[in-house]
Amino acid sequence: MSEPAEVPLRDAAFGAHPDADVHGAARSTDPRRRWLAGVALGGQGLYAAAVTALAPLLHGHNGRGSDPLFASLAASTLASHHRQLGCHGPARDLDARALALILGAGSSGRADPDDVDAAGAELDARLGLAADELGLGRLALARQLHGRAEEAFRDRPLGWRGRLRLRWVAAELALAAGEPERALNEAQKGFHLLSPPDSLRHHLKSELVLGVALNTLGSSEAAPLLQKVVDRTWTLRLAPLAWPSALVLATALPAEQDHWHELARRALSHVIGRSGAAQWRLIPGSPWLPSWLLRSSDRSATKEWSNFLTDKAPDRVKVRPAASDRDVERHSAVGRGSRDDGPDL
Repeated sequence: MSEPAEVPLRDAAFGAHPDADVHGAARSTDPRRRWLAGVALGGQGLYAAAVTALAPLLHGHNGRGSDPLFASLAASTLASHHRQLGCHGPARDLDARALALILGAGSSGRADPDDVDAAGAELDARLGLAADELGLGRLALARQLHGRAEEAFRDRPLGWRGRLRLRWVAAELALAAGEPERALNEAQKGFHLLSPPDSLRHHLKSELVLGVALNTLGSSEAAPLLQKVVDRTWTLRLAPLAWPSALVLATALPAEQDHWHELARRALSHVIGRSGAAQWRLIPGSPWLPSWLLRSSDRSATKEWSNFLTDKAPDRVKVRPAASDRDVERHSAVGRGSRDDGPDL
């Protein structure tokens, strides 16, 4: 019996197979392959493995200096992993380093459709800094940094990933400012930037942003969409998206809150158990992880969830039929004449 064909790394990082095993490529001597592997590992919540792939790009390895482009991209990627655990201060330091690296290197090189180029690295760092300040509670500064990023790239070509991330951060800023209608508009714009060949992981993140905006408006459209996100992220082993999606769904379906909280706990336990030593030291101080969830996800107890990646989703993940692709298209057009009264998130 022949071995299955290896999934292309681009397909793991930005394509249809975000659950692919890329551990072998994480040791590659090619910086692009190594960075793509780090991106895919981070998307799976395998943060320690991602650090192993990405840290040498930032510091240089095998006696060679670092490539400024991939050093910057690696710093931004590691910063995003910190942010996903609520560690926005250390993330800001990495994003600042990423921006300094790429600005110091100049803008040489060819444009890349996935923004794996100098422009994409600069935007990743600028948007990361805006997201860091938002997480630190500095909304005005976060908006200023996001505005600078928008202005810096107003007349510069960007690939799908950069344009999408601009809309994600814009939606998050609007939610933080108490502007749910604007957040929904930005989330819809982001969703419509994606086409079928684009990243499945980015599709799911876009649906999560859209679901949060709908839920904040009290719309009954939120729960079916969020249920689809939870189901797909669990099946695809994308724990960093699974646990926050489940937490939001607990607010959309309060009668089933305990179930969704338990699902969030299991997914977060997977992430924490596979974080690096530096991240583990930072996690207890994170103001973004609910204290009850953090306590229940103590690293010493993660053996309980060691089969997270092979477990089937719990029987009650689909408490209603999952939203179809056509449903998702309809959800993405919500915004006028479809608001339901209900609790805010």
